[in-house]
Amino acid sequence: MCRKHHGAPFATTVEVAPSRLLWLGGKGSVSEYASSPARVRAFCEVCGSVAPTQVGAQVSVPAGNLLGELGAVGGRHVFVASKAPWHVIADELPQYDGAPPDRVPPDGAARDGAVPAVPRPALPALEGASHGSCLCGGVSFSVSGVPMRWLQCHCSRCRRGRSAAHGSNTFYPSAQFAWRSGRELVRKYKPPEAERFAVSFCVRCGGGAPVERDNVPFVLVPASLLDADPGMRPQGHIFVASKAPWYTIRDTLPQFAELPPA
Repeated sequence: MCRKHHGAPFATTVEVAPSRLLWLGGKGSVSEYASSPARVRAFCEVCGSVAPTQVGAQVSVPAGNLLGELGAVGGRHVFVASKAPWHVIADELPQYDGAPPDRVPPDGAARDGAVPAVPRPALPALEGASHGSCLCGGVSFSVSGVPMRWLQCHCSRCRRGRSAAHGSNTFYPSAQFAWRSGRELVRKYKPPEAERFAVSFCVRCGGGAPVERDNVPFVLVPASLLDADPGMRPQGHIFVASKAPWYTIRDTLPQFAELPPA
């Protein structure tokens, strides 16, 4: 659910007491989606970024939207049993298949990590293609073959647009991509100063969505939206010079300060 909501390989959140959260503006632009009877997820209805959300007695704040260092804080990986098959955890933080012992499992998940499937509209299978969808399933699409490129992007726009440590973007030729449902639910946001960058999201749940651009022969598909293994793996990290100061890249993929050579 977190991957679908953020449109990223994993979510990184900081838990703080409600008294430590100060809204500086824009709270009136925050929408909420109930992903289960026990959990509400908040997002900006303008750009789709994930917003701080009350979870139990704490407020969950997406670290991807924070500026600067986080200081000496501990961390852990939760619901590892449900992680994306293509994502490798390479650090030494504690791992839990489900909820950690000191937390009540969210969204009706079992303590052992079994997460109930998000109810989504049933779509007929397509031979030679696999599906992808947003959190609520209202937006769905299919892709065939493997992406032409797959990059982990650490630019500040991807981090804020996905409210995560980095984006994980696959690029499919337009001929390999097809909308299945909910295209009318997709909203695209392009920062006024951006030449090429844009992010798309579902207006119902705030989950990520594919990004189409005029006169561009490929579609950007956040890898976390794919419901099956893409059949390849990320090829490198880009805009590493802009990465979050609290995130350490631990894999062996090529790294580029900005874009890779043409």
